[in-house]
Amino acid sequence: MAFGSPFFLAGLAAVGLPVLIHFLTRARPRRIRFPTFHLLVEAGTGRQALHRLRTWLVLAARTLLVAALVLAFARPIVRHPVAPTVPGDAKRVVLAIDASMSMRAVRQGVTLLARAKGQAADVLRGLPAGSAAAVVFIGARPHAVLPALSRNLSALHEGLAAFDATFENGDPAAALALAERMLEGQGEIYVFSDFQRTNFGAIDFTAFGGVAIAFRPMVEHGVPNAGITAVEIAPEEPVEGETVELTSTLFNASPDRRRLAVRLDLEGVSRTASVDLPPFGSASCAFSFSLPRAGTFPGTVSLTPDDLDADDRRFFRIETRQALRVLVLSDSAIEDGSASATFVAAALSPSQYAETGVDVWRRRGQDADRGALETADAFVLAPPLAPLGEAIEIIARRVNEGAPLICFIDGPTSGPVLAALAQASQGAIAPPFALRRPVEAPGEGQPFARMVTATGPLRLFHSPDDADLASLRFRRYFLTDNDPARSAEILLEFGDGSAALAFSPAGRGSAVYANLPVAPDGSNVAGSPLFPSILHELLRAMRRGGDGGRNVPGKPWQIEAAGEERAREGGGSYRVLDPEGQPLDVTIVARGRTARLAVEPAHVPGHYRVLCGATPAGLGVVNVDPKETDTREIDLHYLLKTGGPSEARLTLLDEEGEVVAMGVPLDLWPHCLALACLAAAMEMAILALWRGTRRGADPHPIAGGRTG
Repeated sequence: MAFGSPFFLAGLAAVGLPVLIHFLTRARPRRIRFPTFHLLVEAGTGRQALHRLRTWLVLAARTLLVAALVLAFARPIVRHPVAPTVPGDAKRVVLAIDASMSMRAVRQGVTLLARAKGQAADVLRGLPAGSAAAVVFIGARPHAVLPALSRNLSALHEGLAAFDATFENGDPAAALALAERMLEGQGEIYVFSDFQRTNFGAIDFTAFGGVAIAFRPMVEHGVPNAGITAVEIAPEEPVEGETVELTSTLFNASPDRRRLAVRLDLEGVSRTASVDLPPFGSASCAFSFSLPRAGTFPGTVSLTPDDLDADDRRFFRIETRQALRVLVLSDSAIEDGSASATFVAAALSPSQYAETGVDVWRRRGQDADRGALETADAFVLAPPLAPLGEAIEIIARRVNEGAPLICFIDGPTSGPVLAALAQASQGAIAPPFALRRPVEAPGEGQPFARMVTATGPLRLFHSPDDADLASLRFRRYFLTDNDPARSAEILLEFGDGSAALAFSPAGRGSAVYANLPVAPDGSNVAGSPLFPSILHELLRAMRRGGDGGRNVPGKPWQIEAAGEERAREGGGSYRVLDPEGQPLDVTIVARGRTARLAVEPAHVPGHYRVLCGATPAGLGVVNVDPKETDTREIDLHYLLKTGGPSEARLTLLDEEGEVVAMGVPLDLWPHCLALACLAAAMEMAILALWRGTRRGADPHPIAGGRTG
């Protein structure tokens, strides 16, 4: 037994207070002469005995109340003892060794994994004759040296020495479950790890009943570390000459403030920036650049290497296009100079000599061929437009796959188009409002009443009074019923609360719903210099960004590669090569404009080349899991408590294998508090139900003998 607050035990001296009060306040006896005293003694002997019993019971209840309260404040803790073992008896042991990325950290010139393997080897050498053992390495998936417990300890030593640290995120729960199955619920598990809180914090140790689990920490207070946890690229697929914003996020897993230099390396681009990292906090730095030609560019963001250098570099790729192909669909005549589609096309690309990075294709609804629909990078639907079944289905599928969509709402054809898109996408492409009826605004038209410009795709137009957007006027629009659950998607509203512009997710892509007319007879938008800027900013915001590779070592992943045309050119056979040039197993899971390849789990971070024959067909990126950057250790004494009152026996050992703390602690202060309440209830019950004789209550007091 131990005490959480042992200094409160000094209060046990107060246990004597009820006894002291009892003896100080008891009545002093009086001697009175009475002739027939011996008769009264015989008559009162029984009542005196009962009165003394009541007094001692009340005194015991009060003493118990004080003692229980003192113990409750002292917080007694009981630990279940580890079952004793007889020296020389054969044992059943599983050594679970953390081989996740964080165990690559170097302390005093030795990696944590090397230290763990050395201590595990000592445990194997110290096992009695006839013992059966197993070695399980903790990674993304547990890896056992042998499939079951074995007495061939030399084979376990060989497997232990040959295994190296991975770049994977650890899953200790899966490794412990495998170890328990090997032990069949009887034996010991030794865990050698740095005990990252990100890996061990969510384990339910009550599930491992019947086995003893010993924790062997490889480092006392965690490894001070800083690493790059994310790289965000916007837009992910820019056009040549377009400005790219790359933002890298760093995390500081140490108690000291750090200032680090971040370096960006890309073909033709090399930049450096400094970042201040708060203790146990994150910070970001941004780089802006442009790429002058189309192509696929691998890049890295790196830090000066520290004791854990695996997360000091993060890989990414940027695929630059020659131009963004935007398909504008409208049933208006192409030669109609007052049509909405004409002004939209002109805003996107004013002339063939303007280098806007946008290639506009304009089609009438009935003339939209499959080739244009399948190869367009973005879609703009301008009224009037009658929904065509096949075209709407292709657009819905492409938007679900990530293509941007801008839908202008004006006139009687808008409602059916929105309904057809929602039906074709099974509700994934739908505005955050419902159309009610068209309305006409008097005078010069209705301005915007609410504008969200501080954040989001319209932040370029933010000013204290939003004067630029406030200058736009609209003479007609649809009344809408807005969905309260999706109100954050609405960026602009009219005075009556109707949504004017909404930016919504749609599958893997995004959609913009503009409830406003573009034609000159409905608004002054077409003649405003804001209109081209608004369209280009919306397109830029909808082109999804990426973090330069979310694939992590040890997990299955997929790569998108050039599709059927490239496959025919290269001979039809895809290969994926890791950063060291070694081939990986590949399965084609989808064909079309692009091919999707399922790849076996990667072992190292870096760039993975996709070849079709000898022709480059794609580039994949694998990075370490950002959770491994947080090297803060979990409180191992807290881990001992998480076992609860189960049959699991948890023990904390030091580097020499000596016991530091053991057992599953049981906090007894609630029981002490309950005992104090019970003692108080007993005292009140005795005093209320067992009343003593009160002095002066008898009109004929007895004299003689001793009274008190």
